[in-house]
Amino acid sequence: MTKKLRILSLGAGVQSSTLALMIEHGEIEPVDFAVFCDTKHETDDTYKYLEWLKKKCSFEIKTICAGDLLEDTFTKSMNIPFHIKDPEHSKKGGIIRRQCTSNYKIIPVYQEMRKALGLKKGELNKTGITVEQLMGISLDEVVRMKINQTKWITNVYPLVDMRITRQGCKDWMTKHKYPTPPRSACWFCPYNSKDRWNYLKENKPEYFAKAVALDKKVRNFKGPYNSINETAELFVHSRKQPLDEIDFKKKNSNQLEFSEMDECEGVCFI
Repeated sequence: MTKKLRILSLGAGVQSSTLALMIEHGEIEPVDFAVFCDTKHETDDTYKYLEWLKKKCSFEIKTICAGDLLEDTFTKSMNIPFHIKDPEHSKKGGIIRRQCTSNYKIIPVYQEMRKALGLKKGELNKTGITVEQLMGISLDEVVRMKINQTKWITNVYPLVDMRITRQGCKDWMTKHKYPTPPRSACWFCPYNSKDRWNYLKENKPEYFAKAVALDKKVRNFKGPYNSINETAELFVHSRKQPLDEIDFKKKNSNQLEFSEMDECEGVCFI
């Protein structure tokens, strides 16, 4: 019989936190441990909720970190997908290729799996042990489901199998008198919806102020290796306007706003 390791990829948002607590309630098969990948830039609400969750769960929740995402973007590699405005080269502009999800979420979890199997760098998995990775994706997010390309890892989606939506997760939390998790995402994420930005502006002004400062800082940033066109300007928001000049309550019919499903949940939008 093939041995199996079960790991929960934890983002500390609504769906993955519901999974963690369902496991604790015995509604889902137990896991060996959970992994939370820290970019160093979640809001304090997420970190507080994570500590609360660790106390509620009998299985280990490991916090791992591949580095400071923001600091690394300015000194090592352009990981954050800032929006590009460059009229001389493109009327519509564009967005920098996103690498933060892979480099600070997916790869660190994969490395933690290898570590759990006792594998050295570059060593093939000949242990005979397979891994089931539980993902916090709900029924209304099935488009985010992916087949893992590593043969010995299988992505598992218990919420989809149980036909539970994001709202269903909230209802389950309420039923069991648990606090609803805060949104889990970096405070500066260029994929933040207008409602998320408005929430930060009105309820977390310290984070919004930092995001405004970051937005100004990146305007003429060309990347650690000058990889951005000289004529280009970078923006945190998809409207390609200064963050402190945007009315987040006003609907912009000509601009695509990103989805309300704006939580990392271990894999960021994927």
